[in-house]
Amino acid sequence: MTFEQWAVIADLYTPIIVIVCIICMLLAGRQHGLKDGLLQLGGVVLSAVFIYAIMFIDNVIGIWPAFDLDYSTHTAIGLVFIGYFMVYRPKLSVLMILSMVGYAALMMHQKYHTLADIITTTICVMPIILLCQYKLAAIAKR
Repeated sequence: MTFEQWAVIADLYTPIIVIVCIICMLLAGRQHGLKDGLLQLGGVVLSAVFIYAIMFIDNVIGIWPAFDLDYSTHTAIGLVFIGYFMVYRPKLSVLMILSMVGYAALMMHQKYHTLADIITTTICVMPIILLCQYKLAAIAKR
């Protein structure tokens, strides 16, 4: 496949995972009540605000560039949705994690990011993403 064809596939990853996530939230809202669906959405939104805040801070301070790296917003936004599936749809989480690994390989193939970019971004954002998701899931269970 050509570089451009791979780029199209890479560009489709996030919208596809967002659509699957929205469908799952709508189903949760339908099955368990609007409150559950809204809290799930809240976890995703809070996680997204966090990863973009990190991006903004990195742009201002230059944390990743100081180490000759690049904060991977591609990775971070993907992880927001992977975190959602890990917390709310554990049966789908293995498939979604594998999709993220494939996406990471594609980003490296396309030279969007290095493995170090992806790993450091993951280490930085994933604990907070999961914290946001798990805390709102706990609130929904009350």
